[in-house]
Amino acid sequence: MDIDWFKPRHYKHFDRGVGESFALKAMNPSFVMEHAFSPLIRYEKLTKRYKKKENKTVVKARPIMYASHRDSCILSFYASIINHHLNDFYQINNLSDAVIAYRSLGRSNYHFSAAAYNYALNTAPCGVLAFDVSGFFDNLNHKLLKERLKRLLAVRSLSEDWHRVLRFVTKFHFVELDKLKTHEAFAAALDRPGTNPIATVAELKKAGIDFQPNPSLEAGIPQGTPISAALSNLYMIDFDLAVLKMCESIGAMYRRYSDDIMVICPIDKMEEIENMIMQLMGAEKLELSADKTERTIFDPSDPSLSEKRSAQYLGFSYYLDGAGLRPSSLSRQWRKMRRNVRKIGKVAELSIAAGLADKVWTKKLRRRFSALQFRNFSSYARRAASAFGENEKILRQARRFERAFEKELQRMIQPKPQALTHEKSANGVDKESSS
Repeated sequence: MDIDWFKPRHYKHFDRGVGESFALKAMNPSFVMEHAFSPLIRYEKLTKRYKKKENKTVVKARPIMYASHRDSCILSFYASIINHHLNDFYQINNLSDAVIAYRSLGRSNYHFSAAAYNYALNTAPCGVLAFDVSGFFDNLNHKLLKERLKRLLAVRSLSEDWHRVLRFVTKFHFVELDKLKTHEAFAAALDRPGTNPIATVAELKKAGIDFQPNPSLEAGIPQGTPISAALSNLYMIDFDLAVLKMCESIGAMYRRYSDDIMVICPIDKMEEIENMIMQLMGAEKLELSADKTERTIFDPSDPSLSEKRSAQYLGFSYYLDGAGLRPSSLSRQWRKMRRNVRKIGKVAELSIAAGLADKVWTKKLRRRFSALQFRNFSSYARRAASAFGENEKILRQARRFERAFEKELQRMIQPKPQALTHEKSANGVDKESSS
């Protein structure tokens, strides 16, 4: 029996890791009907973003929830069924190129962004509209989601196994990871290697750990479970179809990557399309983030537009003289690089002073930030440049980042002047041994 949808997971939860034998059970509706789901574990993923207009860095917190090993296995199987039906739906309705998130298409963000940029070049002058859905996963309406699931599966009512799966991700309960870390026994279990359980549900209750419910009775699914992405795409099928038909009727391009929406259209149709998308969002019981809506006139032949804001999509900016990596994406990588180099440098300095090391080890830093054949930011930028047609602007950005990394590295491994008076330091850091 085919279980290509299954993959083992290696994090800590309230049960042990599972293998293919459990995956086979997860495909049995009777087994799922009797399965007792566990609480999710919730944490906040923090992302720093620099806001140029306000000249400050803000921290965005995104709640992530992950399911137990058994629950994740079951959810993965049911997600594979949804994705199979969705792919058929997209193929029939000409949406395969329009909906690009959470799908196995064999392409990366830079391929999608490059295709959109080339479309803008070929249809210029044109308008570029970019929208962001506010609180996307938190606001998916349960009633609409259920109706669309029944329609996708071509059933009048959901079977009991589907009902239990849907109920789990709409009426979910979760435990805060930070709360577990404050409990001595649970914190110790989290620190131990392997996938042995953190605790049983009974032990959690005995310890007074709160099982918090979905704050809304009518909307919201957890972001981070194996089925969350599939359900979010399922939820948007009516919206996707309506926007695509509108765009096809006026000669425009539509793309949606999760909650990020882009339309490239004739300039005189921009207002009409924006109004239509706002109306369609209302029908989906969703709202657009007004402060993130971007309207850009893209016309490489008009020099007067060269100083105006560029269009942006999937981490790339569309300039009149070529596409480039988005400034906020670049600055985030620069901060990450400098923070990591200085952290390693500080640790190395203390270790050398204590006689625990005689040189700075830089191999991991080079793998992460230099122009080597590893899957790091530098190699990503070079692959992106290739996707955009050997784009010189992106290559210059990559080279500038690589030069900055080498300067930070050399500054770190140079012996400190005051340390030269100590015998240990004088023998310590040398460029040759650190390379």
